[in-house]
Amino acid sequence: MNMPAERSVSSASAPFSRSSPLIAMLPRALFIVTLLYGAVLFWLAPRPPFADLPQHAGQVMLLRDLLEHASPWQSLVQINLFTPYLVGYGLALPLTYVMPVSVALKLLLMLAYFAFVASCIGFRRHLNGDPRLDVLFVPGFFGFAFAWGFYTFLVAAPVGMLFIWLAHRFATTPSLQKGIGVVLAGTALFFCHGLVFLFACAVGVGFVLVSRRSLAGKVRTLAPFVPLFLLCVVYAAWSHVSDPLLGRTTENIVAFDWGWRNWKRLFAFPVLVWGLTKDGVMYLPLVALMFAAPWLWRDRINPDRSVMVPMVVVTIIWLFVPDTALKTSLLYQRFAMFLLPAYALMFVAPTPAAHGAQRASSSNRPGMLRGLGVQLAIVAGCWIFLADQSVRLHRFIAENAALDQMLARTEPGQRALNLVFDRASTAYESPTAYMHQAVWYQAEQHGFVELNFAMFIPQIVRFRPTEFPLQASRLEDFPQTFEWKRDNGRTYRYFFVRKAEPLAASFFANDECDVALLMRSGEWSLYERRSCR
Repeated sequence: MNMPAERSVSSASAPFSRSSPLIAMLPRALFIVTLLYGAVLFWLAPRPPFADLPQHAGQVMLLRDLLEHASPWQSLVQINLFTPYLVGYGLALPLTYVMPVSVALKLLLMLAYFAFVASCIGFRRHLNGDPRLDVLFVPGFFGFAFAWGFYTFLVAAPVGMLFIWLAHRFATTPSLQKGIGVVLAGTALFFCHGLVFLFACAVGVGFVLVSRRSLAGKVRTLAPFVPLFLLCVVYAAWSHVSDPLLGRTTENIVAFDWGWRNWKRLFAFPVLVWGLTKDGVMYLPLVALMFAAPWLWRDRINPDRSVMVPMVVVTIIWLFVPDTALKTSLLYQRFAMFLLPAYALMFVAPTPAAHGAQRASSSNRPGMLRGLGVQLAIVAGCWIFLADQSVRLHRFIAENAALDQMLARTEPGQRALNLVFDRASTAYESPTAYMHQAVWYQAEQHGFVELNFAMFIPQIVRFRPTEFPLQASRLEDFPQTFEWKRDNGRTYRYFFVRKAEPLAASFFANDECDVALLMRSGEWSLYERRSCR
């Protein structure tokens, strides 16, 4: 059975249905094609240029080796199960026994993409929203968080949308059963990703505050959020106590930054929907058309004003959440993926009057043609965006081919240092694509590459407190400051170097060990520590 919004849209398109069923079906068919086109992007590059993805793959394989008691790094790292990344890594782990870890992560990301769009559509139907806006649920998944390779964040996104849906149902018609569901779903979401959890809980609390009229009703309906708040408090206290950096000074770790360096942040979210850089400005006309579409279609703001809460929370994040806090960076930027869905969920399609509906619909044929044109223009814009992503991913495959050659020259199970002087990919047009590409050695050959995500508190595998590297973060941003003794050069078997120009012959000079260049291809160089005195 169609929801009211679907019925209104169907009746609005009646003239098209009578003249050509294919024309009436065209927008939905194009939406499905757009959805499937997006799924292709996950499979184009064997090792995608998504900055953090190799680190997440490395975490999964470290976890697997530790669980099997087969890791040569057991004295260096330990398993941390009290982590908000538990679900993302837990889903990937069993898949690595039947497929390569890179394939496992890409499969889960694709499924998360489908689940995110499906959960948005389900929530939209629950709200009687306009199905013509469903295409707005697609592009944000391939924006800032995607290009950065925020694997656990992206996997958590559909769970966050499902929690928001459940929280809305509970806020509008509270019951004990739904309240228990909110607690259980919120707990599951916490172990998917802490930031998505906080975002979804903020939206859920907003639903309650808007939907419940009396103060007593608000207080009672907020009850399921109390245990979720306590879970946050417990985790925050535990993280503080277990922080190996507590009371220690380290280089290049920023504790807090508002991110308000200039006025450009005002335009951040409409640009970050499309990627990492200011190149997303070229899609601002498409964003403007997407925002104008419901008004051109004469949609109405949903009578249930609580549906505006997600957009309000997204806007607050956009303008007021810091760039860096609690040693976690890029806090607000990743939430750009929720901008278009939050906007689309505010609207319902116009309901034609019962009397004279046929006359009105036939006389409004030019307006309906304009409405169809808007739909087709939005879909075309999404296709241009996805096609651009496809081309850039194909170019990256050739640009990064040297990494295959380097990995083939290495022996498994060794410790390596990643020295990236040139992070940017010209092919993928990303300033961060090569930050962690060398960590595929850890993911595929059971090695250990630094800088390693094991230094961060939320990870499922963390450095033991006595083994925490205080200098690694400096080398990530300033590899030219490497000094053999200060940075314990003799502990590494391999040095993965990405630099446009060859390293100076004296770069690894020391009086302890011989270091030889194994190969150089393109901007990649592989060095090996050999005999030590």
